[in-house]
Amino acid sequence: MRVPTDLVPGRLLSRHGRTRAPRLLGVIRSLLPWMATKPKIALDLHEHGIVAHHAAARKNVFVPFMAMADLCLYRTDHRLFGPANALAFRRGPDDTWIDVLDDDGDGVRLRGEIIGGQLRERGPLALRSLEAGEVLTFRTISDADRLAARARGASAIGTPTELQLSRAGLDIDGQHIAVEDIAKLDEGGPDGSLRLFDAYGHMLWSVHTLSLFSADLFVVLMRTIIEAHQYGITQRGPDWGA
Repeated sequence: MRVPTDLVPGRLLSRHGRTRAPRLLGVIRSLLPWMATKPKIALDLHEHGIVAHHAAARKNVFVPFMAMADLCLYRTDHRLFGPANALAFRRGPDDTWIDVLDDDGDGVRLRGEIIGGQLRERGPLALRSLEAGEVLTFRTISDADRLAARARGASAIGTPTELQLSRAGLDIDGQHIAVEDIAKLDEGGPDGSLRLFDAYGHMLWSVHTLSLFSADLFVVLMRTIIEAHQYGITQRGPDWGA
């Protein structure tokens, strides 16, 4: 899947840094080393992606939504004031993760904007690539890596396993799951998993939602492939929220 190289951020929508804490927490925080809480990266939300301002390196990096191959949702305990939900994003496996924590500058809203932006801008490109016969790569991590992220952040995640998605089905760990064998994708696994079933109710494959990078995008594309096969549809795409 080729992403255009001339993408621009577009209009600035909002800036995100560390939010101001309540007065009591502010007093407590003032007693702690400033460097422990000082944000190293500030994020600007634009129409077409995120601009990350790296304070230490004094550089800005633009990551377009269309180029975000990996989004990782995780729960982290590595915070001064208790657990927090988090999202990390990157262009691909050769790039450094950029974290978005819920207590950093309205991170809850920013996390939703990033997920929505990837679906809106990368989604149609991914669908066109599948229709053209291309194979798309997604990545999964082990339970151990999910626990590592909880303890030390997304940077602690090791080497992920790649899976290949195409109109023909899904390939992972040497296993091919043909699209004609897939009856449905279920997101309601008792352990928070995504599961593929055949027409007889037999589970073909499962993965924990938090172990699959860009899980929302994968689900939309997988459902589109299944429905296109079941109903003989060749030119149909989902509503990407445009």
